[in-house]
Amino acid sequence: MEPVLISFHAPVHDLDLVAQHVVRDGLPTHLREWQKCSGAREIVYLATCQRVLWMVWGGEAGAINPGPGFRRYEGEEAWTHLLAMSAGLESANLGDREIPGQLKDALVQARQVGVAGDEAQTVVEDIIREGQRLRARLGLADGNVSVATVALKHLTEGLPQDAAVALVGVGPMTQYLAERLPERGFRVTIANRTRSKAHDLADPLGLPIVDLAQLQHDPAGFDAIVTATAAPEPLFTLDAWQSLKRPILRILDLALPPDSEPGLEQLPWVHRIDLNAFLAQTTTARAQRAEAALKAEPYLVGAAGRLRHRAVARARKRHLVSAQERLDAAWGALEAEVKTLEDSMAGLDEAQREALKEILSRGRTLAFRALIQTQPKPNPDGEAVNP
Repeated sequence: MEPVLISFHAPVHDLDLVAQHVVRDGLPTHLREWQKCSGAREIVYLATCQRVLWMVWGGEAGAINPGPGFRRYEGEEAWTHLLAMSAGLESANLGDREIPGQLKDALVQARQVGVAGDEAQTVVEDIIREGQRLRARLGLADGNVSVATVALKHLTEGLPQDAAVALVGVGPMTQYLAERLPERGFRVTIANRTRSKAHDLADPLGLPIVDLAQLQHDPAGFDAIVTATAAPEPLFTLDAWQSLKRPILRILDLALPPDSEPGLEQLPWVHRIDLNAFLAQTTTARAQRAEAALKAEPYLVGAAGRLRHRAVARARKRHLVSAQERLDAAWGALEAEVKTLEDSMAGLDEAQREALKEILSRGRTLAFRALIQTQPKPNPDGEAVNP
């Protein structure tokens, strides 16, 4: 069984459209609803800073009905898309190394909810492994380009070393910055919607924390705010800040949907940058991706074929095991029925009874042999065909 993909992702879609389909609050309930409406055997949902993706096994993926404009991938195209995504070839920042971890997290969430199982886990592990091989072939194995590293570069080039930076959120991007910014001389403070989680990030690094409500009211004392939370609504609003007058404040909004209102850019002391800027399609970035995609194409084709072949082989094995279990149950029922008829076969002598048992045993053997020999086998393209 192969996955069907439903996706919204930049640069194919605007980030505003992608953000409309980001689900974090109540995700377990949504996962169960998506599985129910699609009839999927397994389902995994991934939301990153530039994409949302449903991976669906079985059923009808389109029944999820996320809205107009989505991209659907299946067959070889689906495997190729997953491989390119895992290797960072589909990212605005070529070689983005965060995707494998995000895939693992999405799988863990789906398994905990009970909507994903062994097939989803095998596919995700295969995709990550093949993606790492592709990185090595393209010279991306040691690359560390991501939104977080681009943000780090922006801060180090745009602020003095002793600048005060508030990091809002406790995800991978803010954790990365919390570890790197102090090394470069910045004064870093942590804030989060849940104070205990802010302590979990700040305490091991020896960093102070600040109440998020204080920042939302007045960011006094800070030269920059980097925010990357899963909040469904903006945390920083024009209404809260419009009466303030203060020195220049940089806001690096790495969240999707955004943590800060675009209207804040009206304030003369706010310099706001969001994901649209970090993921901008520059001529250089497009050229790099095009070059990498061309170099990767032969490998992607071969790897996609291998992954499809494995998926078909696993599906064939599962079908065979299921059919064997049903056949075994049927023969067991037949033998039990014969045993209940022993009284009506009282006229049979011992040799005839043994012959009857032999016929039943031989019948079982021939039935299982026929089942195995008639199973469809995958052809070189990964499709199942009958011999």
